[in-house]
Amino acid sequence: MAVVIGTRDGFALVDGAGADDVALGRGPHPGPRVLRRFDVADHRRPAGRRRPVAVTTVPEVAACEVRPRQHPALRLLASALATAAVAVGLAALYLHASGGTSVPERVDTAHVQVGETLRDVARRAAPNSDPDAVVARIRELNGLTDTAVVPGQSLLVPDGNTAD
Repeated sequence: MAVVIGTRDGFALVDGAGADDVALGRGPHPGPRVLRRFDVADHRRPAGRRRPVAVTTVPEVAACEVRPRQHPALRLLASALATAAVAVGLAALYLHASGGTSVPERVDTAHVQVGETLRDVARRAAPNSDPDAVVARIRELNGLTDTAVVPGQSLLVPDGNTAD
């Protein structure tokens, strides 16, 4: 019979006739403790100990491609540019669908009020259109070289207030 004894430094295997004399369970307090008794002829291994596995071949190393790492700032910049491109595309699609980029073809007469600029007249004449495009169209219709206007001045303006 053999006995496995737990000590402070590890485990010890006591083999032979003296193994029957060792008591099971807790031994004297700092001394060794018997963990398991088993017959020497018994080929079972003590509980909790695994049988070592013999590896006869070395596994092949998988072929890996090493890719250069990108700096995180470059990834962030690329993401920001892609997001901006999508936002500009959606804004252009919205403006095209809403008619905000087109200047009305109909023409009407408008009078400049006190304190108004040419841009204010353009917003009043075609509220659903781009004010810069309407200002350019007003300057073209009236032959203006700059954006200066005077109160009471009569201007030809695109008529964006009537339904087509």
